[in-house]
Amino acid sequence: MLGHFVFLMARTFWKGTPQDAFWISHVGTLLGGLGALYRNRRLISVSLVALFLHHFFWLIDALWWLLTDNFPFGTTTYLENAALGDWLQSANHFFSVPFLILLAYWQGGVEKHAWVWSTAIFAILTLISFFFLSPEANVNSAHRLWPGLDQTHLAILDNLPGGLYLAFLVVLNGLGNYLPSNLILRGIYAIILNP
Repeated sequence: MLGHFVFLMARTFWKGTPQDAFWISHVGTLLGGLGALYRNRRLISVSLVALFLHHFFWLIDALWWLLTDNFPFGTTTYLENAALGDWLQSANHFFSVPFLILLAYWQGGVEKHAWVWSTAIFAILTLISFFFLSPEANVNSAHRLWPGLDQTHLAILDNLPGGLYLAFLVVLNGLGNYLPSNLILRGIYAIILNP
């Protein structure tokens, strides 16, 4: 995981897109790699919770497209004309969560409040993206919903003023993504670890 992040950093600087390093999926992979290196349950838990649903929907979108030539969500349309390097840069979506699931198992499951830390990291990354990164890059959907999501019931968020949009984005990710992920994972580990 750390090796992938090093590759990502080198490639994004080479391509002139260093802002790509600030995606929650890449920072989560970095944190998971550090958690693995230091055998740190909190880092592993926070990373797994932060990536669990993001990567799940990314995988559904990408794999469905590969099988049917249609994107169900439209969040991975950037892969349509992607070079091999782009695929390698996005490879963490395939391996991070499975690896983190094993690491969390070996560490005794996911910490109870990992979702709070995942939300805080997402909030920090989104604020960095909003204030310091290009609106065209739209890292972490800091400026507008990612293509595909703007076709869902979340489209109403795009009409909110910047600060209110950011607040809703962070709260929705915290309560609608990271908290459910944390609860699901804790439930699964409770069953597996305490039969």
